[in-house]
Amino acid sequence: MKPQTYPREAVDLPLDAWLYEARPKADCPRCADEKTKLDLAVKKGDASARFQAARNIRQCSHGAAG
Repeated sequence: MKPQTYPREAVDLPLDAWLYEARPKADCPRCADEKTKLDLAVKKGDASARFQAARNIRQCSHGAAG
């Protein structure tokens, strides 16, 4: 079977910003730990770790994150 071709180059669409947004609660130790992980992932360019840390902040049990 012949591979499908397209008239133009592929377009890389950015992931939705909300995937990476997170608002850690100031006095929450878990949020602080995840914020450290998030900052490190951003610095390394690790999208998967960045998403996981942001998700963990949003889902933190104190209920006020994200």
